[in-house]
Amino acid sequence: MTEQKPDMDWNEAVPTRRGVLRGASACLMAGAMSGSGAAAVRPIPFGSAAEIGAFRDDARYRDALKRYCDVVVPMNDLKWEALRHDQPRFDFSGADELVAFAQANRKALRGHTLLWGEALPNWAREMTTRAEAERELVNHIEIVVDRYKGKIATWDVVNEVIKYDPTDGGPWRDTIWQRLLGPEHVDIAFRTAARVDPKARLVLNDFHFEEPIPGAAARRKVALDICRRLKDKGIPVHGVGMQAHLYADKGIDVDGVQRFMRDLDELGLDVEITELDVIDWKLPAPAAQRDRIAAALVSTFLEAVVSAKRPKAIVAWGLTDRYSWVHETFPRKDSARARPLPLDADYRPKPMMAVLERYRRGLA
Repeated sequence: MTEQKPDMDWNEAVPTRRGVLRGASACLMAGAMSGSGAAAVRPIPFGSAAEIGAFRDDARYRDALKRYCDVVVPMNDLKWEALRHDQPRFDFSGADELVAFAQANRKALRGHTLLWGEALPNWAREMTTRAEAERELVNHIEIVVDRYKGKIATWDVVNEVIKYDPTDGGPWRDTIWQRLLGPEHVDIAFRTAARVDPKARLVLNDFHFEEPIPGAAARRKVALDICRRLKDKGIPVHGVGMQAHLYADKGIDVDGVQRFMRDLDELGLDVEITELDVIDWKLPAPAAQRDRIAAALVSTFLEAVVSAKRPKAIVAWGLTDRYSWVHETFPRKDSARARPLPLDADYRPKPMMAVLERYRRGLA
C-alpha cells in the first residue's frame, strides 16, 4: 500500500479472510451482517490484463474494460522487453497510457512484472557476470517501482521462477537470473521493491498449481518454501499469485488447492488469481458446449479457492476472445477459434462471466 492511493484501493477494500471457510453456505454465514439482518460476503474485485494494441485501436475493448473491470493489469508493457529496448533507456509509453486510463476510470492497478526470465531484450539475455546482472536488476526495479509509487499498489515482483516439474532436478527455472545470481535473485528483487516502496504489496506469481498431478503439488510446496525463506530473512512478501491458465480437458485438485490456501494462511500470505483463462483446444467444437464446460471449470476452481481463503482479486488474462494468447499457443485441430475468456469475440458475456460476476458482486 502507498501513501498516495489510487482512487479505488481494492487491497484495503477486500481484506483477506482468515481461517478456513467450509463451502458457499459457510461463506454466507461468515460474512458481515447487513442492516436487514441478511448474511453477505465481501465482493472480490475482478479485472483483466490489458493489451496495448487492442487498447489503442478498439473502442469496444476500452469500453469493456470500463464496464466489467475493477482492476487493470498492463499485460506486456511493464515487462523488460517493452521497457528496455536498449540498455540505458526506458520506454514507459504503453505502461503510462494504461496507468492513466485506470486512474481516470477509478480502476485499481497491478504491476506485472518486475522480474521474469522471459520477455527480455537481447542485451539482458547476453549478460555474463553476477555483478552486471545484480546491477541491472536493482536499477530496473528502482526506476520502475519509483515511477509508479502511489499508483500501482501491488506488484508481481517475481514471475514464473519455479521449474515446471520441480521433482526433476528441481526447484528453480533455468533463466539468466538463476544462472548468474542463483536463488538470491528472488531475494534481491523483493528486497529492492520493498525498499523503494515500503507500502507496496509484493507477490510471487506462478502457474500450474491446480492440477491433480504430482508436479503441481511439488510446485505448491516450492512456492511455500520460497515465501517462507523470504520471511525468515525478513524480506517482505505479501502473497502468491495463482495464474490459473486452466486446461479444460484436465481436472482441478480441489483438496490440493484448499490445502494450499490453508498453508498460505498459516504463513500470513494473501492469494490472488492473476491470469485466469481456459485452454479449450481439446474440447468439442460447438461453442455453447465449450462455454458451459469452461464456466463449470472456472466455478470449480474458484469455489476450491474461496472455500478456504478469499482472494484479494480475480484477474483474467484478457477480457475478450478477440484478443488472447491461447489462439496461437494452443491451436485447435479444427477450424474453430479458441474461447478462453469471459466475453466472446463480439464482446457478449459468456457463462464464465456470470460465474465471475457472482464473486465480483459478493453473491458467492
